[in-house]
Amino acid sequence: MARKTWHWDPDEGRLVEGPSPGRTESGDSWRFSDRLYSDKPFKGHDGTVIDSKKKHREYMRRHGLTTMDDFKGHWDRKAKEREAFYSGKHDRESRREAVMRAMEKHRG
Repeated sequence: MARKTWHWDPDEGRLVEGPSPGRTESGDSWRFSDRLYSDKPFKGHDGTVIDSKKKHREYMRRHGLTTMDDFKGHWDRKAKEREAFYSGKHDRESRREAVMRAMEKHRG
């Protein structure tokens, strides 16, 4: 069964089959994302030709690799943590207490 595209028609006040009049594509562009790979295939470090999204995922999985979008927000969080540490906003008191407890435990 073919996938259908629908849009809201404010004049009719209901959903109408087909792309909206202002759109030039049907909303199926996600299906053609392999074009990005097939137009410009590339080779992995082991010589594997990667010309589709599926091949790229398999290659990454096989070699234990990931892309930077898997770390969305990670670098921003770490930058804020570093800034807090270097500006003295981190919790020095609890750290000092933990060190003192460890030293006491080691002595006795």
